[in-house]
Amino acid sequence: MYHFIGIKGAGLSSLACLLHDLGLEVQGSDVSEYFYTEDNLIKRKIKILPFDHNNIKKEYTVIVGNAFLNNEEHKEAMKLGCEVYTYNEYVGLLSKKYFSVAVSGTHGKTTTTNMIKQILAAKEPVNFLIGDGQGGGAPNNDLFVFEACEYRRHFLKYWPKVLVIINIDYDHPDYFTDIKDVQDAFSTLVAQSTKVVYNGDDACVRAIIPHDKDSSSFGLDKDNTYHAENITNDHRYTYYDLYIHDKYLTQIKIPLFGSAAVYNSLAAIATTHTLVNDIGLLKNILANYVTSKRRFEEVIINNQVIISDYAHHPTEIKATLDAIHVKYPFRRVIVYFQPHTYSRTIALFKEFCESLSLADKVYLREIFSSAREHEAIISINYLSEAINNSEVINDDEYIEEFAKYNNAVIVFMGAGDIDKLYAKYIQKMQKKDNFS
Repeated sequence: MYHFIGIKGAGLSSLACLLHDLGLEVQGSDVSEYFYTEDNLIKRKIKILPFDHNNIKKEYTVIVGNAFLNNEEHKEAMKLGCEVYTYNEYVGLLSKKYFSVAVSGTHGKTTTTNMIKQILAAKEPVNFLIGDGQGGGAPNNDLFVFEACEYRRHFLKYWPKVLVIINIDYDHPDYFTDIKDVQDAFSTLVAQSTKVVYNGDDACVRAIIPHDKDSSSFGLDKDNTYHAENITNDHRYTYYDLYIHDKYLTQIKIPLFGSAAVYNSLAAIATTHTLVNDIGLLKNILANYVTSKRRFEEVIINNQVIISDYAHHPTEIKATLDAIHVKYPFRRVIVYFQPHTYSRTIALFKEFCESLSLADKVYLREIFSSAREHEAIISINYLSEAINNSEVINDDEYIEEFAKYNNAVIVFMGAGDIDKLYAKYIQKMQKKDNFS
């Protein structure tokens, strides 16, 4: 039996689903509050228990979420002498067992991992872990595609055959001291990888790739192994011409918008092209790409476009708002943003103000703290005072407020629990639409 402590976490829920699909017996524990990540657990009839030290048996293999280290179940597992792993430690074992593709970068990991998984899965079965709660596979699969997060250097537990680096930016200021510290972590992971597929337009990435490393690059610059030219879009797709070694190959279309989407798709192409060796299949999968949960997840109700997006870093906010302006150039953009962690809000305060100012109107919700922060060291009011045309709403008044915006794009944005407000708003708007 594999017991997961904190099984509803994005990483642990994905891993629990994968181990279940590999034929292992799985259960887990967590809080009673609903999280969208538990949907896939319920589909597999994986048991979810309330936290209780009596859940732990000596013969269990225990995988503990980082937010629950030293809770009553973890202490009981250590006391009984169970085989205990963190999420990263167990994924590290899997990375050595399979032909593993690790997708890293400060931004875009979930989308790019999902693209790579969908392309490879069209050719042969794949084991996978995706950051939106997706995980799965089968016992005889050889390929393993997963996200590799840099926080606290957790990804240094991994030994991938192929490492993908989408970008390197400064984030997680509660752990990394500066951008050089971030680069140092990625550099170590590069050394642990057999091959690297990297963003050649990103100076922070280029600087850490050794000249003698087996590698290929992607980007908009013609010096890259894979590059895009003639980027255009209509209301449904982004199009670009794909070049390999400066030779035109084909036109690519993706149902996504903005430059970040182009880079993510180029990363997926550069990673999978030689593995699938079928450009027609690759084109078809990208053209029909199924988006990840909470990544530009949109619903149209009456005359409003309502979007849920995980963006929680200024670079990601800008990328999402740029994409919205490209797809919906004639609509007002209304953002409801919930910052994630006090330390990130303080360290990147100026950048948050600049990126959020790309919206026509900004509403803010109180900062969502992480398990590693125990004290509110900044209030959302400081951010509101620094952003023109912004205000704070911390109760359900947002529902009636947002309903006033005709023909607008309403964006629920953040990495905390703002997705629950998105779901509540959609439910209310659907009821209104039914009675209108």
